[in-house]
Amino acid sequence: MRTRPTLSFAALALVIVCTAVLPGRPAFAQDSSIKAAAPYERHAKETVRAWIAAFGANDADKCASYFEQDVQFRMEAALDRNIETGRENARQQLHKLFDRITRAHPTGTGPTVQAGTVRLLEIDAVGGSKEVLVITRRIDSFTLNGRPFHLPVGSFFRVNAQSGKIQEWLDIPLIDFNRNPPRPAAH
Repeated sequence: MRTRPTLSFAALALVIVCTAVLPGRPAFAQDSSIKAAAPYERHAKETVRAWIAAFGANDADKCASYFEQDVQFRMEAALDRNIETGRENARQQLHKLFDRITRAHPTGTGPTVQAGTVRLLEIDAVGGSKEVLVITRRIDSFTLNGRPFHLPVGSFFRVNAQSGKIQEWLDIPLIDFNRNPPRPAAH
């Protein structure tokens, strides 16, 4: 019966001696590359949060200020499913989108869309000293022909870790809002 405590103390002593003698970091230490990436990830998330705030304020110029000169982007909500390039092009596309959602159609041609709020639900980042990938989930609320609409949107951003500017932006509605919803069956 006395051998068990002796073995436990002997095993503990062996672990302590091996840890002191073996080179390298302690067994439970966090990988240093993870710690080094954290500031880049935080900065990229701050950039994306600021971009989303500008987007929610319908400020195309401010949104574009967060982009690299040769940014690649796709705004599926703007009904443009092609990859576009260029900060100025992005600024113009955003102006068109914001003009469409802030201006009522007095002639009755086309849908009337009024801007609402943009609420960031989740933001995650992973990357390092060269680039950081940021994924977000948000709810874009607006009024379409007098009816409130809450559009869940997923976004992907690739951020230059050195400049803090967005190199790539893809916005994708998480529901297919461009199709007509199914109609209830007639009874």
